[in-house]
Amino acid sequence: MITGQENQMNEVILNSFIMKTENRWRIVNDNVMGGLSSSRVIIENDKIIFAGNVSLENNGGFASIRSPVKNYDLSNFNGISIRLKADGKNYSISMKETSYFTGYFYTAIFETKADEWITIKIPFNQFKLYYFGKRINSDTEIPLDRIKEISFLIGDKQEGNFKAVVDYIKFY
Repeated sequence: MITGQENQMNEVILNSFIMKTENRWRIVNDNVMGGLSSSRVIIENDKIIFAGNVSLENNGGFASIRSPVKNYDLSNFNGISIRLKADGKNYSISMKETSYFTGYFYTAIFETKADEWITIKIPFNQFKLYYFGKRINSDTEIPLDRIKEISFLIGDKQEGNFKAVVDYIKFY
């Protein structure tokens, strides 16, 4: 169960349960399908540092970190907010209703600014359905009462080193 902090504005910040514990995040890179990308997750000064290298060799092209989000009903919220400083590359945040390796992901892609703290607010209705990295043409809405996992990803074959420092992820 998420132990987020609720504040006066009906927001839940994913804090110590997910964000502040390295062993809550699991790395899933393209090497699960033969690729050579690499990544790591470090918790430092109460921030998540997600860094590594995206390689296009062997049909690679993505790196991600995932964490369980179980037994929490998000249907009272409108979206997700992320405060981060990154490298100017595009990243995505995804949610899914299973904790299996594969499955359908509800994903939103966003741009970052190089070496600048920004806050991204993404309404749940802007998330799109994906399966194995391919967008599915569907109007299926996120099952907000059944989310089991959240993930943070760099993909779209953005080759090279990457680094994102996440201050918080919260539902608003």
